[in-house]
Amino acid sequence: MQRTKRLRKLRMALKWRLSRLEKRLKTVSSSSPRPDREIAVAYVAIEALNAWAMFSRSFYLSLELNTVTEHNKKVTMSTPAADHLGDAIRHYKPHATPNTLGVWSRRDEPTWHDPNVLLTICNNRGCSVQTQLQASFSLQQNFFRHLPVCRNFFAHRNESTSRAARNIAPGYALPTSLTPCDLMLSASPGSSSSVLLAWMDEMNITAEFICKA
Repeated sequence: MQRTKRLRKLRMALKWRLSRLEKRLKTVSSSSPRPDREIAVAYVAIEALNAWAMFSRSFYLSLELNTVTEHNKKVTMSTPAADHLGDAIRHYKPHATPNTLGVWSRRDEPTWHDPNVLLTICNNRGCSVQTQLQASFSLQQNFFRHLPVCRNFFAHRNESTSRAARNIAPGYALPTSLTPCDLMLSASPGSSSSVLLAWMDEMNITAEFICKA
């Protein structure tokens, strides 16, 4: 996903990526061989969080272009910045500097999947859709809190990350005895979608709220 003058293009890019991940996830089920389940769920969980992080980053960078919402409303900022990305980085790492070519290291960039990052840096710049952003992130989305926990399990498999992932199960009326993989493939009582698919649905809904501000 790249910065764009039209937020609809950004939202559709996210929707396309999530659609591909949904298709990948639907190739496995709780009855599939465990290795197949683990590979598919790990891939989808990690890539889904990456997709949201890229959406958030691209949204912020699009503000530099005076991007417009899907309702053709121009998004402006009251506080200009000579270096759009650098301004965001220095908020969290005041002593960070770009390389000799003026390029910032991705390692210095903020945690884009955290909604508080986008809210904070947009508020600092006086973003004209700040109120809509706050409303978009106040829908009690589960993926903001729980997907990073599960992603960390797959990236750092140990007892601590496994326990943290299993501990979110009661919030979905599911037993903590489920492995993180089986948890994300399971559906809450009364739901027709797995936990992981539901998180991706939340991403699409949140992006729609943001881009149609």
